[in-house]
Amino acid sequence: YRDPIEFFARTYLTEGMRRLLTASVERLADRGREPVVQLKTAFGGGKTHTMLALFHLLGGDTAVERLAGAGDILRASGLGQLPEAKIAVVVGTAINPSRAREVGGIPVHTLWGDIAAQLGGGEAYTLVEDADRRGVAPGADDLAALMNRYGPAVILMDELVAYMRNIYGVQGLPAGSFDANLTFVQSLTEAVKRSRRSQLVASIPESGIEIGGEAGAAALARLENTFGRLESIWKPVGAMEGFEIVRRRLFTTVQDEVSRNKACEAFRRFYDANPADFPQECREGAYRDRLRAAYPIHPELFDRLYEDWSSLERFQRTRGVLRLMAAVIHELWVRDDRSLLILPGSLPLDAPRVRDELLRYLPEGWNAIVDRDIDGERSGPRALDVGSPRFGAVSAARRVARTIFLGSAPSVRQQTVRGIEDVRVRLGVAQPGESVAVFNDALARLTDRLTHLYSGNRRYWYDTQPNLRRTMEDRAGKWDPAEVEAEIVRRLRLIRDRGDFRGVHVCPASGDVPDEPQARLVVLSLSAGHRASRRDSAALTAANEILDRRGGGPRAHRNMLLFAAPDADQVAALEEETRRYLAWKSIAEEADMLNLDAYQRREATQGMERSDQTVGLRLNDAYCWLLVPTQEGTDPMQWEAARLPGGQENPVAKAARKVRNSGQLITQWSPDLLKMDLDRWLWPDAPHIGLKRVWECLTTYLYLPRLRDEEALLATIREGINSRAFGYAGSVGEDGHYRGLQFGGGAGSIYLDDRSVLVKPDVAASLLDAQTAGAARTPYPPTGQDREPVKVANGGAGATPALFPSETPGAAQPKRFHGSVQLDPMRVQRDVGQIAEEVIQHLTSLMGSDVKITLEIHATLPEGVPDHLVRTVTENCRTLKFTTQSFEEE
Repeated sequence: YRDPIEFFARTYLTEGMRRLLTASVERLADRGREPVVQLKTAFGGGKTHTMLALFHLLGGDTAVERLAGAGDILRASGLGQLPEAKIAVVVGTAINPSRAREVGGIPVHTLWGDIAAQLGGGEAYTLVEDADRRGVAPGADDLAALMNRYGPAVILMDELVAYMRNIYGVQGLPAGSFDANLTFVQSLTEAVKRSRRSQLVASIPESGIEIGGEAGAAALARLENTFGRLESIWKPVGAMEGFEIVRRRLFTTVQDEVSRNKACEAFRRFYDANPADFPQECREGAYRDRLRAAYPIHPELFDRLYEDWSSLERFQRTRGVLRLMAAVIHELWVRDDRSLLILPGSLPLDAPRVRDELLRYLPEGWNAIVDRDIDGERSGPRALDVGSPRFGAVSAARRVARTIFLGSAPSVRQQTVRGIEDVRVRLGVAQPGESVAVFNDALARLTDRLTHLYSGNRRYWYDTQPNLRRTMEDRAGKWDPAEVEAEIVRRLRLIRDRGDFRGVHVCPASGDVPDEPQARLVVLSLSAGHRASRRDSAALTAANEILDRRGGGPRAHRNMLLFAAPDADQVAALEEETRRYLAWKSIAEEADMLNLDAYQRREATQGMERSDQTVGLRLNDAYCWLLVPTQEGTDPMQWEAARLPGGQENPVAKAARKVRNSGQLITQWSPDLLKMDLDRWLWPDAPHIGLKRVWECLTTYLYLPRLRDEEALLATIREGINSRAFGYAGSVGEDGHYRGLQFGGGAGSIYLDDRSVLVKPDVAASLLDAQTAGAARTPYPPTGQDREPVKVANGGAGATPALFPSETPGAAQPKRFHGSVQLDPMRVQRDVGQIAEEVIQHLTSLMGSDVKITLEIHATLPEGVPDHLVRTVTENCRTLKFTTQSFEEE
């Protein structure tokens, strides 16, 4: 700052500085331009640095050619050499208004005495000596004469508000009163305007931190009124100019421009290859120029500092950025960071110097947030990086957290739009050669885990107030285990797609599973988990109990049950996520009681929805075991444990697809396979077997195939009759004759009851052949007990049973049927269904049958029928095409 040559070598002349220096040179050369200039910027905006440039350019003896950039100023003004000038400097914070001070050996008391002594020594001081001693401001005429006589003059006044604030409301000071000093400023501006070649440059603060309290506000208001009449030519430092300022102060000139350009070009290609992941501006040609200008610092880092952090009152746009980046660069150098550029995600916030440099501008409380949610030794992002090699390889979680912090910490809760967009999060972390997806995943994980991280509308921000996630975690930890299990059971019971199962029973006791001849899936409870390495898992124990018993008695239809069980190692994760869902749900339902604002209500709703989806996924993943009881002949029963495939399907759908594909539950069975089992197990020594007995065996014994229901068996029998795999008879009479024998051709009605039997194909064939040849009928003995196979009786040689014993030659057959039945009006639908199945179906199956059914309704209504009901019934009868219908008074 003291050496003019070094000062200009390290100073980047911004547009505002160039305009001011050029205007000052032209003013001193009597070429017009502004006589009074006010420098008004935020704290650290470059006011003092600009005055220093004027001081060294116009007030020193250094040749212009030795001052970097000064030659351009001279050429812009159209002058061959710099005009000579005298400079008076007033720094308000350096002056003590309560006592006299010496300037060049001259005792002075006031600002006007100080300026006169600097411009012309004792001789100039005599022009204002009386006013200086009495503390009364001189007039504009005296000041104009002073500057014309001892000029050209440049008066630099810095920290003027601080000086005026110091004398506000204090009387009897050697420096004069507050009003006298304000009068002096006004007179000075008028005098400078009247002078031919003099100029006044004064800095006026913009930030409250520089203004101070009531005194500062009063001083600023009066000074602004004085200077506000004159146009200001000052322009604050822009972000692009900030690149060069920081580069010149912290880095030497780039020596290898080829390598720099290659690095910047790699970023440009990276952004072009991933257009949806980064802002549109990154693919424009101007952004490549910004990369080169800011190198080796990424432009996004400058944007966040100059656009976001500069809005903070205490943040200094130039000095603050320089101080921060000096700490960052030193720390990255020590750590041997090999990044192509310094990005927002590169800021090592775990380093005390870097963290303190940023936190000094923020309210209390941020230090703990950085330690816990951003970049502390035990922070959530660090734990994610350590726990995931994919994240840890590039420090993805920490880089994302740092970028969000830098882009959101300066914002306040009152802002309508807060935080940083997701595209700018990626812009602040990703480098060429790295996968953007890794950072996206890290962002999603952080959103679900961190206490002070908020998100909404694809924007992310940190806040000192904990989000609802902390409330959710507290509630989740206190949830009753029984309620957690009840929620999981509720979700399982909501599954409507049962596949081929005729029943699905969720977490039942053994007595709750019906003992019926239909295939059923039993979904075991969370406590009944299974492990592949265990033969005595809780799942197998529970399944054995349900398989063997129904409540207090033995189970008959054991071959109708299959079991779905959770993986014991995934139950804890499912329960944990269910707790979170219940916690989010309770928060959303109690929004009014908790006094949540609009954003928090959305957060609770979105958290509940996300957790709801996660519970569904974990539920599907947890129930991944299918337990199937099997048996080989008379060997002991074994459990076959098969892992269900992953995916989005629910456990019931996955189990249904698994058993269908593996043949463990049959919906369509081959008649030949049925005949093989009949030959092997059920009728080796008998000509027929009761059909009900076959079904009971299939539903009971584990070594037989498992059919979905009796319809699957009946369909197989119909096909087997057509293909002559076996025959079917409606019954076997007391005389041993098969009634309604079917074998080959189109199958008629098939019934699974106590009388119907399956007949061996050779027996059925011989009976049909004998009938065709007109052979005599030979009876077979009755079956005895329905469930026991029939043994062939000692009949005459070549005797065969009659096909239809009632078809005796000459016997008359009935040709008409009529019947009536009284139905329960409260159970009409049930009773009509039974009548249709048990009576009407048999009559319509006969060749040429003509069946007519009439429904008669007789209703006695002692209390009468309202008019609206008469209209309703009458209209409905007309629509349903009743042949007759009427209401009667008696």
